[in-house]
Parts: sequence; C-alpha cells; structure tokens
Amino acid sequence: MKLAALEYNVLSSEPVVMMNADDCLELGVGPDDRVRIAGGSSAVSTVAITDFLVRKGTIAMPSYVLDRCSAEDGDMVDVAYSPMPGSIRSLKRKIEGGKLDREAMGSIVADIMAGNLSDKEILAFVSAFNVNNADLEEVAYLTRAMADTGTVVDFGVRPVFDFHSLGGVPGNKITPMVVSIVASEGLTIPKLSSRAVSSACGTADLVDTFCDVEMDSESLKAAVRRNGGVFACGNEDYAPVGTKIIKAERPLGIDPRPTMMASIMSKKVALGTTHLLVDIPFGAGSKIPDVAAARNIAKDLRDLGTVLGMHVECAASRADQPLGTSIGPVLEAKECIRALESRDGDPSVIDKACGMAGIILEMAGEKDGRRKAEEIFRSGRAHSKFLEIVAAQNGSPDLKSDDLKPGAFVKDVHAKRDGTVQMVDNPSIVAIAKGAGAPSDVGAGIVLLRKRGDVVKEGDVLFRIYAENQGKLDRAIESARSRRPMLVSGNPVERQPADMIAERIPSKEMLDLIRFRSS
Repeated sequence: MKLAALEYNVLSSEPVVMMNADDCLELGVGPDDRVRIAGGSSAVSTVAITDFLVRKGTIAMPSYVLDRCSAEDGDMVDVAYSPMPGSIRSLKRKIEGGKLDREAMGSIVADIMAGNLSDKEILAFVSAFNVNNADLEEVAYLTRAMADTGTVVDFGVRPVFDFHSLGGVPGNKITPMVVSIVASEGLTIPKLSSRAVSSACGTADLVDTFCDVEMDSESLKAAVRRNGGVFACGNEDYAPVGTKIIKAERPLGIDPRPTMMASIMSKKVALGTTHLLVDIPFGAGSKIPDVAAARNIAKDLRDLGTVLGMHVECAASRADQPLGTSIGPVLEAKECIRALESRDGDPSVIDKACGMAGIILEMAGEKDGRRKAEEIFRSGRAHSKFLEIVAAQNGSPDLKSDDLKPGAFVKDVHAKRDGTVQMVDNPSIVAIAKGAGAPSDVGAGIVLLRKRGDVVKEGDVLFRIYAENQGKLDRAIESARSRRPMLVSGNPVERQPADMIAERIPSKEMLDLIRFRSS
C-alpha cells in the first residue's frame, strides 16, 4: 500500500507509527502489529491505530523513522504488514535465561541487520545478554555473526596486528604514531578507527584533517600491501550491524560489556586480526575508574580472544587528565605530526605511543619492544612511514604540522589565583571543546598550557579555546565559566607519573608460559 508520510515528533520509547483505521483494516494490521515502511531504505515499526488523528492515505512517522526509511515529509512510501520474525523465539529464550547456540544467535543478528526487530526488541536482547550473564561461547557466536554482516578482508599475510583503545581520555592522539612505528618494522597493522560519538575528537576525525579516511576493502588491501599499515575509518563496510545495536542502546545510555566486546572484536575478526593490543584508559573522569576495573575488562577481552583464536593483550593506561596538550581534530593532528617531525613532544604522548608500539613489537617477537619503538621514533623512521601512509590515503607526501590551521577565534582562560594545578577535569574539557564546535568544526578545540602539578601565578594562561566563529567561542566560554575544568589551589600536588602505561596485562597464553617457566 502506498501512503503519504507525515512527520510527527511525539516522544516514544520505540518506533511507533500512526495509521488510519481504514488503511489498517485494508492491510490486515491490528493494534501493536508491525509494518515495514520502505522509502529509499526500509524500517520496521509497530502501529498505533486512530480514527481521527491521521487521515486515510497517510502514515504519521517520527523523524528518526523517516530517516531510517530515507524518506522526507510528504514522500510516498510503501507500507506492508510485517510478520513476527522467527528470531523472536530465540530472543525470548535468552530473556528467560536460556543459552543461545550459533544458529539462534545468527538469526537474531540477521534480523537486526535486516531491520526486522524494533529498537525495543534489540534493547531487550542487549539487556538480557547482560543481565543473564552471557558466557564467552555466546559472545563469540555474536562476534562472528556481527562480522559476517559486512565485508571480511583477507590480506593474504599472517600475522595481522591491531591496536584498539576503549576511549574515555581526551587528546588520545597516538594511533597514527603507533601504526607508523609498527609498520616501520615491516609488520601488518590495518588500523580502523572511529569518529567521535560523545567525545570532542575520534581518531578518524583527526586523521581526516590531513588525508582520506574512507577506504573500501580493495583500497584498504592495496594500501596495506604497499605500506604495511593504514589509519582509516571503521566504516559501515565492516560489521555494520554494530551501528544498529549502538543506536538502539543510545537513548538509555547503556553499553553492556558483552555487546561492547562483540562490537570491538567483530571488526577485528572482519580484518583477519591475529594479534590485538587493547588500551584500557583508567582514572578519574574516564570510563574505567581504576586499575582493578581495567584488569577485570582485560580478562574478559583476553578470554574472548582465546575463544576466537586471537592473541589479545591489554595495557592499562593512566587517564586522569587529557593526554598531551591538544583536544580537537586539527589541534590533535598538529600535536601528533609535530611529535613525529621533531622526534620529540609532550612526554605523556611520546611515552604512551612508544609504550603501546613496544608491546606490539614484543608480540611480534622483539625482546625489548619499548627500546626498539623509541629507536624507530627518534631515528625519524616513524615519520617517514607516516608520510608514506598519508600519501597512500591521498594526503600530501610533504605534509607538515604547520599546514594545519586551527580556528581563528581564540580566547585565553587565566588563573584567578597563585597556586598549583590540582586537577584537570576530563568531562569539563570535553564539554568546552564541544561547545566550541569540535569535532564537526575541525578547527575547534582546546590547548592546555598547564596540567596537574604545574605552579601558576594569577593571570597565567591555563588553557586556550579555539573556535571557527564567534558564536561558538562565546558558547565555549560560557561552558568554561559554568564548570570547573581546572582546580588551582595552594596545596602541592604530584605530577602525573611519567610512565603512562601503568600495567601490561598479557594474554592467557603468555600467562600460562610465565607460570610454566616459574614452576
């Protein structure tokens, strides 16, 4: 049946469209039945039936359902009865505490991908998967099913290394440095990164300021064959069903560990990753509060890696203040490139980049990976490899940090008293940078001139805000005034430890080897 789409924006916990009773009678649709609506794409929604709110021949749809159908207000859309998908039985079994086998898990994922499950049903699955303590075998089934919804790449080489950060620390700009160091040793590291969701800058956002990040699988394979590594965007080609699950989770702000792990690992499976290092930032204002929580997550990731046949190690890194001095796409890109150019930079950035790269080199057999990573960085080999990768991704082969210009609207924020910087509040710094326009305005962000432990005088500049227009600069200034991004007092305080990696958490296989050698 062809109906005219009408946009309405009544808030609802799930997609609900309203149809006239006469149209529902003709379609054979009853209260709470489902319909599939197709414009440029399709979506499934439950139906509310009305005699008077919606006239015959029309269908009232929330804006986000219109978006999913690739339709606009006034467009004609195809509407048809949508039967209850078979995966609902598997979903109910999980809600009741049962265990799902490979086929049942695959059917749920296939129906999510096809749009046959509503957000409410996806959320019920995610919640049951968490509450009923999904075991590792089930998480592995979910991971592989998610990977199979998109492109699976075979680079024709082994081993394939990867690096992933759980996020939560502003200014975490080290990925291009890590990839460049590792690829300099002839290792394969096809790094796919994400854009910011709730932060002021994702790795893909900063890389996009100096080269292309969108690469199809053939371009990805060609670039990896040529240079060993890429820093590309983990786009919808790879495990795309993960995006649908995240969209369903977002209204409630949940991110259960089983589906979080499956989402991360499914992209690694899609790329044929054999060796993975996971950065787990912890500390005040980050996602993970302390090193004990980091160890707990690491164990689950390592164990899942074992089930999937992947060597997984983790590193718990300090994240109680931003990494380096810059937050925002252009500003972070400049700091990253300047460090590679000068073979020097903010100690926290250099330490973390070389530390993470060193662990990967040791996973490949290097005895002292940290020393080797620092040698590659200081020699300029990492910078040369970086420029090769940039050129392969349609960037300038002569790229310099000074080529990147931040926003022209600038405001310095000054210390109101003498004292020592006690803390830098991560959420406040992110909120101010986002207020300035980051990450969509690539030149927006913050540069920190002082960090924890620095002694300041009244009037000293604590941080500098950049924006691309006055309105957003004013908004960021107001955000800074309403928050406490930095605390300055007369009390002495220790600086953040120089070693950014607080603890390396090896794979289960390595732990078994260590126990064997010590017995």
